[in-house]
Formats: sequence, C-alpha cells, structure tokens
Amino acid sequence: MNRKIVLFIGIGLLFLAFYLFYRLFTQAHPTTSSEGSENDKAKTYFSQASDGFEVDPFYLESSKNLFQADGGFLKFDEIMARARTGEINLVSELWALRRQCPEGSTREQCNEYVKAFLKNEYSGDEANKLISLLNSYLRYEEAMSHYELPANASNEEKYELVKTFRRTFFSKDDADLVFGLEEATADFSFNRRKFLDETKNVSGDERMRQYENYRKKTFGDYYDSVSAREPKFDRYETELELRNNELAKMDPTAKESKEREVRIRYFGKDGNDRMEKVARELKQEEERENQLAKEEAEFLRKNPNLKTDEKNRKLMELRTQILGSKESAEEYSRRKQYESEMKNQSE
Repeated sequence: MNRKIVLFIGIGLLFLAFYLFYRLFTQAHPTTSSEGSENDKAKTYFSQASDGFEVDPFYLESSKNLFQADGGFLKFDEIMARARTGEINLVSELWALRRQCPEGSTREQCNEYVKAFLKNEYSGDEANKLISLLNSYLRYEEAMSHYELPANASNEEKYELVKTFRRTFFSKDDADLVFGLEEATADFSFNRRKFLDETKNVSGDERMRQYENYRKKTFGDYYDSVSAREPKFDRYETELELRNNELAKMDPTAKESKEREVRIRYFGKDGNDRMEKVARELKQEEERENQLAKEEAEFLRKNPNLKTDEKNRKLMELRTQILGSKESAEEYSRRKQYESEMKNQSE
C-alpha cells in the first residue's frame, strides 16, 4: 500500500489505537487472584494509602530480584534527560517493567511491584519523583478506561480532548515529560497533509528543505531522536512523495534516472540494483497475470458448457503454462478465490 495512504489512515487513527489500548488493558488483567497467592499476603497500598508512596515490605523484598535490565538501569538524571529528548518513552518503559511481574499478578499487584522497584533502585527525592509520576499515570490510566469521547468529533478533536484530560492528572511539565513525544508525533501527523497541500507547487529541493524545517519545528527537542529512529526506507519514500510533482513532469528516461539517483543515495548501488531487480520481476508478474486474465476470459467464453471439474482442470493447466510453475498457479488460484470470497461478503 502507498505510504501516503498508510500515514493518512494509520497515523490519523493514532488516538483511537491509544484509547483502545487502555480499554483492552483493563479487560485483560483480572482484579482477583487465586486464594492463598503470595501476592495476597501483602497489603495493596495503591488503593489504600493516602499519599500513594507507601509500599508493603513484601513487595520491596520481592522486587529486588524481579526486574532485570541488560547493563543495569538508567540513573535518574539519564531517565529525565532521555525522556525530554524522546530517546525513551516513559509509558513504554513502564510496560517493559510490567511484563516482568510474576505470572498471575493482578493489575494493582503488578503496579505495587513496579513502585517497590523504584523505591529500591532510586533514593530519596529521585524515587519520590518517579513514584509521583507513576501514581499520576495510574490514576490517569484508570480514568481513561472510563472516559467517553464524543462520537461526532474528528480524530484531531478527540486527541485534543485527551491532551486536556491528561493535564487534570499531570502538571504541564510532567505531561510533556510523559506524553510529549507522542503528542508531537500526533500533531505532526494531523498537520502533515496541510503542509503537503501548501507546498505542492514548490520545487523538489525546496520542498525537501521546508519539510525538514517543519519537522524540526513540530518535534523540537525530539527531532534528533525521531530522525535517528526513522527507517531508511521511510525517508526514501518521503523524498519520492515530496518530489512527486516534479517527477510527474519529467519524461520517462529523466524520471527513471532521478529515481535511481535517490535510491542510490539511500541504499547504495547494490541496494538500488536489488530494488530494480524486484521491480522488474513485479512488472513481469503483472504482465503475465494480465495476459492470463485475458486468456481465461477467452477460454470461458468459448467453453461455456464445461463441467466444473473439467473447467477447473483446464484453467489450472492454463495458469501453470502462463505463470511458469504449478506452485505459482496454485498460489494465484488461492488468491483469486480469496478475492472472490471477500467481494461476495462485501456485497
């Protein structure tokens, strides 16, 4: 599928995926555990303590050998610095810890293990700051699972409501620390189409320059981390998209030369050669299938009274002959059957 369509659909529904994420979590983690479980011997302070900072000694002791990290855990200052630049995502880090909770832990029990880990791993004000962020996130997470959004609002409007809702649980600085990268990514996605429309008549090189300035302005301190993580193939497709107007005006030879230049810049000569080979193979496959479709239609026109078994046998022979192998013919037949079934279901 064209990357432009993927961005328009997939990222445009970023909030909806995020919203469902909380719904699924609350359903996937039962609030009761088996009678006599070790976890049940401990008091759950998350729901009972007034300040949210107490942790039962059971969890403090159990968590010492529970959480593991290759090369050790980040220091407090490293966590703060990397979260501010988008090198780490605090919500993702929380879920990485949750995945290490003992099997059978309830949601609250797992949160207590995480809180105990923070109290053991960090000290004084550092531990309190991290636990404060965790407590705010847990309250927000619980409230989010019950938060209803207006059905007639656009995805962008819904996301703005969620951003406002978050800041009833977090200070502005803490909300930026926890959700800043995600919110910048959403803002970039929602406004990307507007940028493309406004620059559609700009030359390719200038459009590329303006696009990077737009990314820098939108992502701010996150720009370097976002750029470092961006797949090479995505950058390549973005450049082709930004140059699509000028490419459309070129004659076929000049267009092919420019596209080859861009591919070599991203993937090197060997990478370009492999991509051109794949493109040729896909083109040949498309031509064979177009030829096959014509010959099948002609065969069926000339043989309207064939019995089903005989018709299918003859069609398979024709497909094998044109596509080059029995395996290709069988794969083509399965695909056509699937497409036919999906079409019938949609009617």
